[in-house]
Amino acid sequence: MCKQAGIAVAALLLWTSAALAQEDGHFDFSVSGAGVISKQSTGHGTTLNPTNSAAPLVSFRFRFNAKHSLVGNFSTTHNGQIFTLGAHDFRIQSTVSEYSLGYVFNPVQIGKFEPFGLAGAGSLSFTPGDTFIDTFQVPIASVKQNQLMILYGAGVDYRVVAHIAVRLQYRGLIYKVPDFKNPALFTGAHGQLAEPSIGIVFRF
Repeated sequence: MCKQAGIAVAALLLWTSAALAQEDGHFDFSVSGAGVISKQSTGHGTTLNPTNSAAPLVSFRFRFNAKHSLVGNFSTTHNGQIFTLGAHDFRIQSTVSEYSLGYVFNPVQIGKFEPFGLAGAGSLSFTPGDTFIDTFQVPIASVKQNQLMILYGAGVDYRVVAHIAVRLQYRGLIYKVPDFKNPALFTGAHGQLAEPSIGIVFRF
């Protein structure tokens, strides 16, 4: 009895895998180049002005059907987190890495164009590097810090050939700004990153 049930379950799994393999569009993988444009944040007498930068963005989608998908994202960039306290600037060179999951909705397909909206959440990891006070390289107490963030955005895919598309999108990231666990740099404020991007999508 157990043996027969095991054979039936195995047959069902094989049949499901084969059916999915024959259908197009269950998965897509994209690589994009993004601009990372930071918003100024102020709180507790401290102002944070991160520098703008560029970043690679890697995304993987699992499509339940033509309209509903889940997406995982990874991105990393290097910028300067510049804290202004009174007459002095405290600059921490940092690596900022994004790890996020989201939901994607494709409302309609118009010819080769497929617009979408997205929303999700994840983590921004701020890893400090060299530190400066008023352009002079000096030690500043700072440690790696992970901050929760909210993700939103919209874009459009343009299908070039059967399994390849070009993706244009805008993403916004809202998060609590880092202080690198240094009380002197605490703002208690929220920051925002604007990330316009263009990339290529591979569907399979």
